[in-house]
Formats: sequence, structure tokens, C-alpha cells
Amino acid sequence: MMKTLILTEKPSVARDFASALAGGRATGGSSDGYIETDDYVITWAIGHLLAPFDPADYDSKFKRWSLATLPILPTEFKFKAQPKTKKQLDVIKRLLKRTDLERLIVATDAGREGELIARLILNEGRSKLKSFRFFTSAALTKEVIHHELKKLKPLQEYDRLYIAGRARQKADWLVGMNLSRLATLKLNDLFSVGRVQTAVLGLIVERRKAIEAFVPQDYFEMKANFKFKNGMVEAYWFDPKKKTKDDIHGEKRQDKREFFDQLVRDLSKKDANITVLNETEKTQYPEGLYSLTELQRQANIRYGFSATKTLEIAQTLYEKYKCLSYPRTDSKVMAESSFDLVKDLVYKFKGLYPEHFEKFAAFKVSVKNKTIFDDSRLTDHHGLVPLKDFSGNESTPEGKIFHLVLRRFISNFLENHKYLDTEVEITCEKNLFKTRGKKIIEMGFKVLEGRENEELLPPITLNETGLFNDGLVESKKTKAPSDYTEASLLYDMTNPARLVSESDLKKIFRSEIGLGTQATRAQIIETLLKRIYIERSGKSLLATDKGVQLVDQLSLMPSTSELTSVSQTAKLELKLQAMAEGENDDAEFLDSINKYVESATSEWKSIETVAGEKKEKSYTAKNTLYNKTSSGIENERTPKISLGPCPLCKSEVKDFPKSFSCERWREGCGFTIWKIVANKKLSESQVKTLMIAKKTDLIKGFKSKAGKPFEAYLLLNPEGKVEFEFKPRQA
Repeated sequence: MMKTLILTEKPSVARDFASALAGGRATGGSSDGYIETDDYVITWAIGHLLAPFDPADYDSKFKRWSLATLPILPTEFKFKAQPKTKKQLDVIKRLLKRTDLERLIVATDAGREGELIARLILNEGRSKLKSFRFFTSAALTKEVIHHELKKLKPLQEYDRLYIAGRARQKADWLVGMNLSRLATLKLNDLFSVGRVQTAVLGLIVERRKAIEAFVPQDYFEMKANFKFKNGMVEAYWFDPKKKTKDDIHGEKRQDKREFFDQLVRDLSKKDANITVLNETEKTQYPEGLYSLTELQRQANIRYGFSATKTLEIAQTLYEKYKCLSYPRTDSKVMAESSFDLVKDLVYKFKGLYPEHFEKFAAFKVSVKNKTIFDDSRLTDHHGLVPLKDFSGNESTPEGKIFHLVLRRFISNFLENHKYLDTEVEITCEKNLFKTRGKKIIEMGFKVLEGRENEELLPPITLNETGLFNDGLVESKKTKAPSDYTEASLLYDMTNPARLVSESDLKKIFRSEIGLGTQATRAQIIETLLKRIYIERSGKSLLATDKGVQLVDQLSLMPSTSELTSVSQTAKLELKLQAMAEGENDDAEFLDSINKYVESATSEWKSIETVAGEKKEKSYTAKNTLYNKTSSGIENERTPKISLGPCPLCKSEVKDFPKSFSCERWREGCGFTIWKIVANKKLSESQVKTLMIAKKTDLIKGFKSKAGKPFEAYLLLNPEGKVEFEFKPRQA
């Protein structure tokens, strides 16, 4: 009997298919790399199983970093197995050769990257099976799987997505590999350059410069108290000549205090009239489900969690506790076909958490609720939903993230938030004063967020006359832009439309496209931290001098200056989107990338090396003063003493600021022992022992990611990697 092979992107999705299709008869599992039923063989990738060749894989001359070998422009891009997942790739390649298979169904994620992952695997396995595409972002319930299996399309109908994904991958490789080497060689320090990474760094550097250049200005505002029949009303003075329609706080400043001091004296006990009284009932609607980035932002604001920590917790809730849907999503909606699943979840949690459903609006549990059910806004994965109750304590990190998702999910099925907004204008001796009032009519879904403050006004009427009672002149200073936090940076990475001026770029950024993806944004931030381009100070993310140096040097060159701006990323995404829609040619696109790299290489080769120039700068943020050189806190690659021969290439191992590394790192030797391992600083003698004996004595003082102390031996394996060996437990 002939069978069908199904290829998914993740083991969990393969299990969903097996559960829907097995009929209680399935063999195999995670240890085998596939699941088999009477009619199907279901296997999975684990993300990208294949990685692009490194430069040295094309030619050994590229192993040594040299200006003479740049630019590196492969005529044919090649790929190699990822070491950690090679076993699974081999499983899939063996399955593709089975003679009892009649067709293949590709069921990787419904998007550009999912298509790329599958096609690279099929190319590597030289699949000749007749192939079809399973393409949905709906929750994979049994009903959805069976329904979508009836709507399969030939795989070639999705070639445009693969072409766009392949072009994105090649462009990132060409830019990253070449410009990272250029910057490192010309600046005499280790630098990495990336299309999205460098644009994000540009934002943080620009913010630092804006703060450094900021000069606070004194200004004054006047708050007046007016006495009316039913009580006092506070209102701010506004300049009627600069009256704005929507901004109540816009034009109420004066540069000199004397103006307001005199005005208070002139208006004392003068009549005042209410000339505008507009009462408007306003409605605020629930915000839809969490996407990963929005969850990361809220977790950073509420709990100070980094984006990476939030992702790790969400992944644990998904994989270990199975109480959260797949977290790496940029959607805030569900598919219409997921209605039954959502309905069951709503009433399940209504029984578990009745206190959250005080404002329950049963009519919103409907496929007509477009805040939740909207196929047109669905991307690779649906929004985050709780699948079952979390069994742990709510005060744990996992509990905090789960209940954030739970409350956001429930909020979409509660009443809307309604309030009465009152706009008041008061005229006194031809002077204009404004205030606003807010009265809650219906708390609605905001009961889950805590009581919202009201700004109550006494009962007043239009044209009512009162008296100017007194005035308070407030002395203030203009404020510098705030440092980026992970929350605010993630917001700009997700919504960069305001950062560009061109209308077509604003349009592309107002769709589902931002800087990076839900899956990569946390890693981009961590990469910038690891490279010492930025650093954390409390919740703030601050550009280091090394980060400023890279952006400044890139900005000097016409070609590479584009990399420091979000506009270049938007332009590239425009082209990739057109390619995915079949409108752009990938050969023409990649030819333009090659020419760009050639131009950038030529420009950088022509400049004098700027290494060694020291520019003292100081940057104050949140009461912390940083004094650094133009290369960062320390020059990351300025070696000191030698510790002996390199175990890999027999050159010298030198003492660098953060590591003990081979002096031939620039030529490709990767031997490194970090000075801090698991929060424990290693001594020079411990490192020497490790290099010579390949094993240290028992070391105490390590700390796990959870902050728990532990002790262990350090081992140096044959590949030059440091590993832990734990003391055997006594029986």
C-alpha cells in the first residue's frame, strides 16, 4: 500500500498531524525522527536543518580574513547540514528514498521562511515525489487538518515564496559576510554587520546622540483655579493664536515667568465664562490577542523581563507545560476556522476563572468578532492563546507570562470600555484656558487591568459664569528623549513607519513588515549586547562607543550609510514582497546586491584605517556616567600576555579583555575560553590547567540561568570547546 509523506517544520506540528490522522494506530516518535500510520509517514524539520556555506567552505583562501580576497561573491550558493540537527536531516533524506511513498505534502509554516526551510531540505534530499502544499495559519485541530488536506495545491504554486526566501537569505549572507570582514579589517577590531542588526543599532546610536546633544530649556506653564457655582475647575492657559485642534498640552508654554506673574495679578477676581463644553461618549475596544513582540513589550514593562527571557518562558509554556500556543507569532488574530477551538477555551476558562468574566459579553463569542477572527490579518501563525490552565504558581516567571496571555485572551470577550470625555474651554479677559474631564461609564475589559483613574469635573453648563480664583505658575524644563528600553525598542522594530518619510516605505511598514521578525527580534538585541555595541543599564539599552564607532564609520561611506537606516531595510522588504507576489525577478535582485557589495568594498578599501584613534566621550543616563574609548568599554581584541600554545593550531593563546583566545582568530581559529562561565570568573591558573590537562579541579560558584549555584569540573573536548562535568552523586 502506497503512503503519503508529510513534512512539518516542528515536531509539535507533526504530532498534531499524527493525532488527527493516526486513528489510534501510529508507530515511531521523537527518537525515530518520524511517525508512521496506515496511510501517512509524518516527519519534521527543527527549523533550518541546512545552513549556507561559510566562505572557507568555498575556498580555503577565505579562511584568513584579508582585504585582498574581498568581496566574496559565490556564483552558486551551497548549503551544509547543521551539526546539531544533522541526524534529523539524514532521517528525512532516508524517508525521501522510500519506495512505498507516492506523494509528498509540505506542511511547514505558511510563509516565506517556512517555504525556504522545506525547499532546501527537498533539494538536499533530491526528492522526486509528486509534491503538494498544505498552507494554513489556523490552529491545527483535527477538523482544520482534515479540511485543509482537501484543499492541497501543487507545490510549484508557492515557488514565489521560496524564491523570495532564498533571495533574502543570500542577500543577508552577502552583506553580512563581506561587510563584517571589511569593518573588522579596516577598524582593527572585531565587528559584525547585518542588514537588520545594523539598522536597529542605528536607532539606538541616534537616540544616544540626541540625548548627548540635548540642551534643556526652561519654560513656564500656568494652572488657574476658577470658582463656579458647583465647585472649582482647574484649567491651563493656552495661547489662542496657537490653538491646536487635538493637542490639549501643545501651546501652553511661555519662555518668561514674568508674563504669567503679571497675568495672575491682572485676572484676579475677574469674570470667567465657559465658552466650550463638549461631552463625547467614547468607546475603547479590546486589543486582540498577543503577538510575541507585544507580549515581550508588556513583560518588559511590567516585570522587567528581557525579550529573550520572555521568549524562553513562552517556549517552556508551549513545549513543557503545553498550556500555550506556538509563541513565535506576529499575528493578533485567529483563523475563522478556529472558532470552535476558541469557543471551547472561552467557556473552559470561564469556569476556572469566573472572577475574570465579571463583564462577560457572550455575543462576542462569534466568528463575526473581527478583533479575534480575521483571515485577512492572519500570518504564519495565529495569535497567542492559552490552551489549558497553568499548573504552577502565578508568581513564578512562567505564571506571570501565562496569566498575561490569559487575561489578554479573556479581555476580547468582555464588554467594551466606555467613558464620557468632556472638553472644556474657559475665557477670562480674552485669555483662553483648557481642561478635560473623564468619567467612566463602563469599565468593561479594563477590569482586568485595574481601576482606571477618572478626572471628574463638577457639574457645569455652557456659558456659565464664574470667577478667576487664583493661578499657579509652574517652572519646568524640556526633557531629553528617553533612553530605549527593550519595550520601546521592540515597539519601533515592530512599528517603524514613523521612522521613515517616504510614503511607499510608510505603507510597507504599516503592514505586517517591521525590522526583523517575531522569532529574531530578541536575538538581534542579544547579538548587539554580545558584540558590546549596546549595554543594559537597568531597563535601558544604551549605545556603547564601539556601537557609535561602527555606525559613524558606516555612515561615512555612501553605500554602507544605508545600512544604518531603517529605510534601506524597508526598501529591501518592498522588493522581497514584490518577489513573493511574483512581480520581481530574483536574478535582477541578487545582481543588485552583488553590485552593492562590490561598491561598498571598493569604498571601504579606499579609506585610511581609522583604528587606534581614541576619542574620549562621556554619556550620562540614569545617573550613570560612562567614559569610554571609541572602541567600547575596552578594545575587544587587544591581546595582553600569552598563556601557552593553542590546542587547535599551536599558535599562542592570548589574554583578551573578555576571553583567552587564539591570536590567529582573524585567520579563522575559533579557540576561545571565556573568562566568565556560568556567572563564575575563571582564574588564569584554572585556564592554564584546562589547556594543559584538559580538565580542571572541582570549581565552586557557578550559577545556572535560574540563579541556582552549582559546582562542576571544566573539560576541554577535542574540538576545543569547554564542557561541564558534574561530580557523581553518592548513592
